[in-house]
Amino acid sequence: MNRPIDPLLHDAEADTWPQRNQQWLSQRLAHWCALIEQHADSATPAGAGTATLPLDEADFEPSAWQVRDLFGLTGFETELLLLAAGVEIDTHLQAAVARAQGVAANQPVRLRFSLALALLPQPHWDALSPSSPLRHWRLIEVDLTAGLDQAALRADERVLHFLTGVPAFDEALVGIARIERGEAESAELTALAGRVAACWSGEGRAPIAIFANALQDAAHHAAARSLAAMSFGRVGLGLMWVDAAAFASADARDAVLLARRIDREALLSACGVAIALDGDGASPVLLRLIAQLRSPLILLGSPGPQAWTTARSTQRFKLPAPAQEPLQGRPSARQHAMQRTLEQFRVEPELAQQALAGVADVEQEDEAERQLWDSLRESARGGLDGLAQRIESQAGFEDLVLPHFLGAQLREIAGQLRHRRTVYKDWGFAARHSRGLGIAALFTGESGTGKTLAAEVIANEARLDLYRIDLASVVSKYIGETEKNLGKLFDAAERSGAVLLFDEADALFGKRSEVKDSHDRYANIEVAYLLQRIESYRGLAILTSNLKSSLDRAFLRRIRFVLHFPFPDAAARTEIWRRAFPAQAPCGPLDWAALAKLQLSGGHIRSIALNAAFRAAERGAAIEQADVMASARAEFSKLERVFNADTAKQVA
Repeated sequence: MNRPIDPLLHDAEADTWPQRNQQWLSQRLAHWCALIEQHADSATPAGAGTATLPLDEADFEPSAWQVRDLFGLTGFETELLLLAAGVEIDTHLQAAVARAQGVAANQPVRLRFSLALALLPQPHWDALSPSSPLRHWRLIEVDLTAGLDQAALRADERVLHFLTGVPAFDEALVGIARIERGEAESAELTALAGRVAACWSGEGRAPIAIFANALQDAAHHAAARSLAAMSFGRVGLGLMWVDAAAFASADARDAVLLARRIDREALLSACGVAIALDGDGASPVLLRLIAQLRSPLILLGSPGPQAWTTARSTQRFKLPAPAQEPLQGRPSARQHAMQRTLEQFRVEPELAQQALAGVADVEQEDEAERQLWDSLRESARGGLDGLAQRIESQAGFEDLVLPHFLGAQLREIAGQLRHRRTVYKDWGFAARHSRGLGIAALFTGESGTGKTLAAEVIANEARLDLYRIDLASVVSKYIGETEKNLGKLFDAAERSGAVLLFDEADALFGKRSEVKDSHDRYANIEVAYLLQRIESYRGLAILTSNLKSSLDRAFLRRIRFVLHFPFPDAAARTEIWRRAFPAQAPCGPLDWAALAKLQLSGGHIRSIALNAAFRAAERGAAIEQADVMASARAEFSKLERVFNADTAKQVA
């Protein structure tokens, strides 16, 4: 049976085809070698040697004819590609071409277009036009330095391997795409797979199949992956997965060129293409890539509300509610906890199955749920560690020294994080309100008043990761770069629903200016884009600012919680001083009330306590009031505040 060489499959049945293909290719190249040698001797193409051409056989199709049919090549273009490939692999042909073209010894040999025009039948100049199949699909590399007539030609490596029958995969797609084979059939999805496959049976460009609810939870995601493989299998195709995150930093031109490579690999490997989108849909660059793809295509998740144009129609399919096989047989309380964990962390189904298998033998329900949560929490971090700073914290509400009403608001935020599934899914609020399901909070107050510590406490209470984003590293002076950076950040964060902490939010969220020039317009676009991403983010986004008055009112309307952290009064400072020294730290007599007279916020108090501890450790003695006083003097100097004799006398 004639078929493209599968880069991931090699079995005994295929052994005869590569041998026959190699033999056919050798005969073909020998024919052209003899003709080129005659041309080099006589400078006149004689047309002899055609008797050595291999004859076509009814039960065998060489890979060269497969390339011709897959990419719509003319006879001249097919032979041109074969000749360029032959120079790479056949030393006799390489020597003949070098001699015919007058290439000096020890110089690299590349087929010139002029030689092909002189020798090959039915030549045409537009074979190397930018829109020709050879150039469009990157089947051949063209060096036009010396002009079109003397253009140096070289077969693309992936195409060269295909022509010779060698299993391969495009190196430019490594880390971007992968091919999967042998997906198990699911009886529950058989009928739906047939319906999906039927949409590719008509004439014209195949529609895009969209599994809109594929990202609802891990179980739906796993079912969608199985359905994609089954659907392509119905039309004799394998499955090539394309990683949507790989295009987070790509520009529009990259997207177009990658789309061509993906389509080319899909044709050579006889595959359909599937892309799993993020919860917020697809970025503009990814939408551009999707619009360029020609292969049978499945999207897991909806592209989103943004407008996008494509010459292809779309057909949407709804996945049935999958049976929770990994959780069958467990008590209902345990099943509920496990399901909440699987929905919180969006990981590959294989990782979810491994994590479930790892806790299958754990008897205690709480311990099993904790282990599963921690395992998936780590797996779901993805590329977020490379985009923001993860803050490890063991702090709890007991570590906060805040007014009672402020602590109650922080507990409410943590409670909303814990009960999102109950309210949005079980109680139906998500179906009624599709926008603004994210939780956004603004923490204002002077530096050191506990804003970051409060974020740590909330993340720790919700058992989620906390990532601090430095907006100075996100905001770019180049148009469009800020949105691209923010898009990468939120796309990565969606996998785990981590708590995002935007420090110094007024750097980007200040009052939007009146549009006077293009810079103002694009600055406002950046703010609007960030507001939209925060509003749709399924986790908690916390923004901190020292000056609430500098923030735009329209921005504040999008924030669910606005908390002001006051400068601690004397009673609060006393308590902060007490908690600044751990119980195991050796402390001499310290006058907490006297220390509280220092007008310092909690962050500065903790810094003084730590420095005082190091001073005492250097002396090899307990922490004394004098150590604290010396560290306080240094802290005042750092803050450019006067620490005079009166201040020292108050505290001494």
